[in-house]
Amino acid sequence: MLSLTAKKSNPDRILVYNDSEIKIRITFDKVIKSIKLQGDTYFDDNEKLDIMYRMFVVDYKQYKHSPVDIYNIVTLIYKELDGDEEAESEEIFNFFEDADRIIASFLMAYEIDLEEQIGIMSWGRFMTLFNNLPEETPIMQAIMYRTCKVPSGKENADERKRILKLKKHYELSSQRKKREQADLERMMKAFI
Repeated sequence: MLSLTAKKSNPDRILVYNDSEIKIRITFDKVIKSIKLQGDTYFDDNEKLDIMYRMFVVDYKQYKHSPVDIYNIVTLIYKELDGDEEAESEEIFNFFEDADRIIASFLMAYEIDLEEQIGIMSWGRFMTLFNNLPEETPIMQAIMYRTCKVPSGKENADERKRILKLKKHYELSSQRKKREQADLERMMKAFI
């Protein structure tokens, strides 16, 4: 969470673990990389933990942490990231599929080039700005069409067609898979 009394959002934090202070750096790009790493199938879980530890812990070489320590420290870092936020039940955006829209939205709304903010902007500041993007920005338009209701009734036929076309245009790969599965199930029921 950002503060109205702090000069700026600082990505550097101190994590206390076993009575010692560990300096961590939580920038938006590192968090997004760690999200991608979690879904990676090339690395095993221990390798992923080690990579995340090295990614977030500043001067990690100075510490002599065991694999159990690394697990605990990464767990504490993720607790710090989660805060009070609740997970979305359905994916309405994706940092990787929507990267162009997010970059364009930050430029449009705040005149911030996210590529220039890599390694600088904290995750908290990024999410505060992201969650408050105006509705006319590209990512918010995509989210609006992904989540809007499709009107029913004959009088709304043209609007329904327009919205369905936009929903299909903006859908994420996870949404496309669900739609294609539902279409296949409807076809199967029609033939049974």
